Amino acid sequence: MYSTVCGGVLWWIFLGWLVIAGSCLSPQGQSMPMGPEERLALKEEAREMFYHAYNSYMDNAFPADELMPLSCRGRWRDTEPSRGDIDDALGNFTLTLVDTLDTLVVLGDIEEFDRAVRLIIRHVSFDHDIIVSVFETNIRMVGGLISAHVLAEHLNQLYGSLNWYRGELLTMAEDIASRLLPAFNTTTGIPHARVNLKYGMKSPKLQSSRETCTACAGTIILEFAALSRLTGNAVFEEKARQALDYLWGQRHRGSDLVGTVLNVHSGDWVRRDSGVGAGIDSYYEYLLKAYVLLGDESYLERFNKHYQAVMKYVSQGPMLLDVHMHRPHTTARNFMDALLAFWPGLQVLKGDIKPAIETHEMLFQVIQRHNFLPEAFTTDFQVHWGQHPLRPEFVESTYLLHQATNDPYYLRVGEQVLRSLQKHAWVPCGYAAVKDVRTGGHEDRMDSFVLTETFKYLYLLFSDPSDLIIDMDEFVFTTEAHLLPLSLARLSNLTAVPLREGQEEASDQDVEYSRSCPNAHFLFPGHHEFAATIRQPLKNFVNNVCPSRKTLKRKLRASEFQAGNSGHMGLLRDMGIAIMALPDGRVQLLHTSSNAKSSEDAEEGLMFMQEMIELSKMQQEQPDNPPRMVSFVRWGPDGRASTTTIRAGPAQFGLDLKDNIEVKGVAVIATPIKACEDLTNGGGMMGKVVIMERGDCMFIDKARRIEALGAVGGIVLDNNEGTSAASSPMFAMSGDGADDVNIPLVFLFSADAQILLQALGEGENLEVVLADYRELDTGEGTVEEINVEIESTGSATLGTSTKITAPTPNIPSILTNRQQVGPEGPELKPPHGPQTDDLVPVEDPLEDSTEPQAEWEADMKATRQSLDDAQTAEEILTAALKFVNLRTEQDTPDALVSPTSLINELQTLLIRKTAHDPMLLHALLSVHLTDLMAIMQKVAPSAVEADSSLQTMVSELGSLVHKISGKERQTDSPKSASTKKEKSPETKIPVETSVKESHSLEHLTEKLQEKIRKFKKKYEDLKSKSISELVSETRKFPSQDTKDEKLIENDEL
Repeated sequence: MYSTVCGGVLWWIFLGWLVIAGSCLSPQGQSMPMGPEERLALKEEAREMFYHAYNSYMDNAFPADELMPLSCRGRWRDTEPSRGDIDDALGNFTLTLVDTLDTLVVLGDIEEFDRAVRLIIRHVSFDHDIIVSVFETNIRMVGGLISAHVLAEHLNQLYGSLNWYRGELLTMAEDIASRLLPAFNTTTGIPHARVNLKYGMKSPKLQSSRETCTACAGTIILEFAALSRLTGNAVFEEKARQALDYLWGQRHRGSDLVGTVLNVHSGDWVRRDSGVGAGIDSYYEYLLKAYVLLGDESYLERFNKHYQAVMKYVSQGPMLLDVHMHRPHTTARNFMDALLAFWPGLQVLKGDIKPAIETHEMLFQVIQRHNFLPEAFTTDFQVHWGQHPLRPEFVESTYLLHQATNDPYYLRVGEQVLRSLQKHAWVPCGYAAVKDVRTGGHEDRMDSFVLTETFKYLYLLFSDPSDLIIDMDEFVFTTEAHLLPLSLARLSNLTAVPLREGQEEASDQDVEYSRSCPNAHFLFPGHHEFAATIRQPLKNFVNNVCPSRKTLKRKLRASEFQAGNSGHMGLLRDMGIAIMALPDGRVQLLHTSSNAKSSEDAEEGLMFMQEMIELSKMQQEQPDNPPRMVSFVRWGPDGRASTTTIRAGPAQFGLDLKDNIEVKGVAVIATPIKACEDLTNGGGMMGKVVIMERGDCMFIDKARRIEALGAVGGIVLDNNEGTSAASSPMFAMSGDGADDVNIPLVFLFSADAQILLQALGEGENLEVVLADYRELDTGEGTVEEINVEIESTGSATLGTSTKITAPTPNIPSILTNRQQVGPEGPELKPPHGPQTDDLVPVEDPLEDSTEPQAEWEADMKATRQSLDDAQTAEEILTAALKFVNLRTEQDTPDALVSPTSLINELQTLLIRKTAHDPMLLHALLSVHLTDLMAIMQKVAPSAVEADSSLQTMVSELGSLVHKISGKERQTDSPKSASTKKEKSPETKIPVETSVKESHSLEHLTEKLQEKIRKFKKKYEDLKSKSISELVSETRKFPSQDTKDEKLIENDEL
């Protein structure tokens, strides 16, 4: 597609109008003309490259989604080890062939296109219980099917081919697009990132879906509008338009920039870094192309606004660096990703040729340095992420620049890309992605876009329009290089958008007139070789930037990092790395260079993140480890014995407890309990199972120490309060690569550990059994499953059943490699309260604060005082909202705390305020839950953090009830009851004795906890459940006595 948009008017560039005389410059400044014979040879070589990959797929992988070129077999979803988000593009729907159909037409292979269409109709279906990416499925599958349908009809009209075809591909496109529609059922109209092809959003794995990227939501309009106008079903274009409208409304009004990730329900930005690369790229592309394809000028107006902002803030000479959308003069990171290589091509379509040439030249020089464009590279053009999955964006921009300039220089650029693919990516079974451009190693991966885009653009670059069987001027390329006809603009008034009475249809003359465009002599008077003159000053732009030769003294490597080491946490803050613990036990790390203490710390932070990514990949490659169990016999007051079994995590070292291997021994607690130094009771370890606490040293060091003292096994207890196997992901304890431990070690979460410690306190010589996790057959005895929930104060609520029903989970291993010393576990608690030592005050150039700091401090002091003086839940919420607004809206250094610190600070304030009155906390979590949720989500970095904070408050309520009711039962003081009643009048509970009131509330809280446990047990295969859903369930449970019913009824008031 060769269009540009100059001065707000759409112009089409025809090759005859843009003939540029003269030669071009190589990177060395030499003239490099290309004759027709050489160009023809390169075109045929590009064709052969396509067929080498295509035939390898058809012979070895079809009908699988992708070819694995090193294994020479197909990749099916859920049959190969998971690659994370990359696999969301796969749906077991023959992705590569569908995505490649229109490339066959571009190459003129009508016979193979006919055969491929028949195969698609015969073999492809979509009724699969598989979760797929809405974005990838739309651009690859929906776009591929629509493009193939249009071309099938087009070829039939031109050449009489495919006369058997009756629109089957369009029907399939409507089918799969309809399966994506449930993702759009959000309050904002922004679609969820993923959807289940069979069950929509009802899949249990999608219950926590809340966030999506800007490009994911904004790259739908072309395919969905085309589908609406071809089928007459307007719903697709309406949904896509609604998503674009909302994204436009969420831009920052001062900068006109958008962020990278947002919440689909609230519309709040989760990541506010803004650029033209990953996460945003195709949103800008589709705004411009929606105008080209559909003729709606509102799309062009929006694009022009964004474009001006990008060129003002993001563009820094030839480079494009991400900035903060709300502080656009502050750089968000000091590296660029490969996806921004599409931007010069988009600038060609915009008609802004000069910066397109400059950025393209910079990218080409990076390629000359590394053979390929690395997935990310730094501002001094060193490799940041070394992968290269044979992406097409640079070739696309090269093709479009050649179309706009007719400069043979870009043919030479394309030739070098072709040679690199042949030399470094060719394998006997296709073309393999490059794992690291520095080493040249391969990945067993060939994405569908290699056939769909990379080889298509290479072939078109070396082709003459007369070589093609279709006129490319009649189509627009989607972001996946699928072809959509420009005639769709004239279909809108007949199908998806019916004519209003009296409205006249646009004439064809208007469409033809919009194709006019000035030639290069008008744009660049007196410069026939204008592209070369623009490149000339940049010919050594990359080579002149040498990497720093100073050796950076590393303070902390990823392999050395320990979560419980406060010094390590401080070093991460200095590097600009923020850590957030997710409710499922995983840890999220975010690096922001502008938050680093110094430029050297920022550089080390980048290195640390790269190392963490590699360690994470190693972790995923490790095999899953089955869970273990700790069991022991307890004697009841009636003299009957019962066996208690607790699920435990395994170790990746020591004796493997498989094939019915068991280890028995009397339990003994190590002194000191962390067992990281010489034990004072080491003489009593012989033949015992030693209980230790996590922390201060590696798991394997604890094992070595107790084994040397004669222990037969060890149990490590978690030092994070409130964790349990029922609510936290199980993991395997890592070693250091040495195979010198011969005893088993197992891990218990803190809640589960309380059961063991309680049994140990009931009597001496408790014998425990360490074994593989399984259902036990104990003959006449009883097997009990004990579900334990430890509150923040250490109290426990126990429940029992007569059969072990918990499923065996998959346990991800923890960073195990012979060269690394990993952290002892994945859980990290975010710091409570504001962390000001890692804050870097940044002046906002867009916002001019008129209030002095003293006034802000006075307001904050008054707000804190109003929170302290609040007597009712409503007053607490009013003060909390004012506190949040002051902390987030005031542009002061103190207000720049991280979202994680801010929500923890708010949580701490609320718990401290209600510490002596459980009824106030209960009112916040029930009657006023909706308001509390809204306040929490206002400051939370994600809805997950808000839910986690509320879950902590539920736990605090339970522990508070236990603590207060225990004290009041001892004192039985009517005075305290009346005092409590005065503090919380909104509950309207009849005044009785404090013991009865506390007992009633305690009973209610126990029932609340029991309801949550039952809810989790019923849906134990779910990853998580929103706190609002859990607590709302408590309002529905049946009361067992009249007093509880009155309590609930009064609380509902």
